[in-house]
Formats: sequence, C-alpha cells, structure tokens
Amino acid sequence: MIGINRRYATDFDWALLIAALMIAAFGVLEISSAEPAPGLWRRQVVGVAIGVVVLFVTTMFDYRRIVNLAPYFYGVSLTLLALVFTPLGREVNGNRNWLYLGAFRFQPSELAKICTILFLAWYLSGARKRPLDLRSTLILAVAWAVPTGLVFLENDTGSALSFGSFFAAMLLLSGIRWRWVLLALAGLATAIILAIPALKECKSYKCERIKAVYWPDLAEKRFRYQNEQAEIAVGSGGIFGKGLRGSTQGTLGFVPEVHNDFIFAVASEEWGFFGGILSLAAYLFIIFRLLMIARRSRERAGLFLVTGIAALMLYHVAVNVGMVVRLMPIMGIPLPLMSFGSTSVVATCFGLGLAISVRLRRFVN
Repeated sequence: MIGINRRYATDFDWALLIAALMIAAFGVLEISSAEPAPGLWRRQVVGVAIGVVVLFVTTMFDYRRIVNLAPYFYGVSLTLLALVFTPLGREVNGNRNWLYLGAFRFQPSELAKICTILFLAWYLSGARKRPLDLRSTLILAVAWAVPTGLVFLENDTGSALSFGSFFAAMLLLSGIRWRWVLLALAGLATAIILAIPALKECKSYKCERIKAVYWPDLAEKRFRYQNEQAEIAVGSGGIFGKGLRGSTQGTLGFVPEVHNDFIFAVASEEWGFFGGILSLAAYLFIIFRLLMIARRSRERAGLFLVTGIAALMLYHVAVNVGMVVRLMPIMGIPLPLMSFGSTSVVATCFGLGLAISVRLRRFVN
C-alpha cells in the first residue's frame, strides 16, 4: 500500500477517470430520463459513488500484491458463483444469477470476471516458456472453464461468453502456438456451420433470439419485438436526436429493460447519431488508454491484467451496442458504467482501479 504523495497525483490517469465519470453521469441522466421506475437514478448514483471509492482505494495498493492474492480472489468468486445455486440465489428475468445476502443483492458473475482476469494474469506472469506448452495451456483452460461453466449454468449465456473475450486476448498475448489458434478457429467455424440447420429448427428462447436477428422470418414475433423497438428508437433519433426526455420508445415502455441492457437505445433516440458516436468515442478512448497502460507496463503481470480488462470492456460495448442496432442477438449484456446496476459499475471501477495502479507503478522495480 502507498500513501498519497506528489507522484500519485501527477502519475494518476485523470483522463481515464474523467472519461469514465462522464459516461457514468450520462448513464444516470438517461436512466432518469427514461424513468422506468421511481428512484432508479438515485440508486445508480449510489452505485457510481461506491464504484469511485473502490477505484481510488484499489489504486492505493500495489497491483502486484493484489495479483499475488489472485488465487484467493478466484476462490472467493467461485464460492459466490456456487452460492447462487443455493436458497440464497434468486432468478431474475429467467437467469438465476443473483445472490441475496441479507439487505445486499448482487451478481457474482460481474465480480467473477475481474477475479478470473486476476488469476489468469497471476498464472501467466509466472509462465516463462514461449510459446506456452500444452500443460500450461490446459491449466489456463480449466481455470477459465470453471467460472464460465458456473455462469453458463446460471442461464446467463451472455456473461458466460464474456469470459471468452479476455481469455482469448490473454492467451494470444501469452504466445500460444498459432497452429493451435488456427485449429480452434477451424473447429469453431465447423461447429457453427453444422449447427445452423438445427438452430433454424430449434424453438427454445435462446434459438429464437438468434433467429430474430439473423433469420427474422423464422422467429416468433414476440422474440423480434425488442430488437425492432430498439432499432426504431435508434432510427427515430436521427442526427441530433429529440432532446432530453424526448424519447418515446423508452419513456412509453415500448423498449423493455430500457434502463439496463437497452440504455443506449434511449440515449440514441434523445441525442441522435451524434450523441451515440460521442458515447462510443468515450468508450474507445478508455479502451485505448487501457491498452497504452498495458503496453507501458514494466512487468508481465500488469501487461496481462490490463489487457484482460480492456478486452472485457471491448466485448461489453460491442455486444451491447450490437444488440441495440440489431447486429447481435439479445443476451443481457450491460453497457459498462452506463447501464443500471451497481454490481456492474463497481466491478468495472475495480478493473479500472487495477489498471491505474499498474500505470502508477510503471517506474517501480
């Protein structure tokens, strides 16, 4: 742990923090504008405030000490994921991914993402062979598969897939053999091609969500509804939007989950193409800053840690916006810092705090 000194203030990534706060403030504004339920924006403000405290506290600790504790963080996260399947777990919107501990309720999967990144960074920082041998690759795969499998069993497919984003990025960065990568891609492509005929005939709600985007004529109308309404909201915003509280798709309830997974639809309707582009530019700026921190890290642990965090944020932004503009199936992925949800906000701030901690210690041996 370090104290507050002159170098802390000068080396702190204030630009990254300001960009994150701007996105969070914009999210609060849009949640208040949509107002799907009274007081949601106030709860979001509390979540953002807690997240900022977590961010600053995290930066005061040497990230290397936190990485050394990664097995414990990982173990706690697995325990919390397992508790979801006990009476402490709750099902919300078809997903059993909430944990109720007295007055507190949260989604363990959001915290498990950061804890898994920490564990993978801890293991990869100690792996010296280039490229990775089969034993190390299998250990990493198991470490990734356990939390991913638990999240998948919670019926939260979107979050389960998000684990693959940072796992792939960190594995590629570690120096995995390219023939393994090509073999995996070939296997994935083959599986998708073989699965398409069965997918078109499948009637489960997950298959219907996929068909609603790629084969809308084959999907039931009720599964196309959310995609269509979000698309209408984005299109009706035009270039400069309808102005604050000018959204009709969101405020009149045409777009379900407007405060959460589809907050970008309301923002695009109220602020138009211009507002949407500015929002995406802010996210790209954060991801760029994260990649710069990773590149300048003096140690492998920091490199892998921040790369994983950047890959996770990129996945969330790409999939969430893709859902809104009907390029991706609906899979319940929040937009970082902007969607309603304290757990997601706090977990994102924890990840950003770890990245800033890496930046603060880039000159420390």
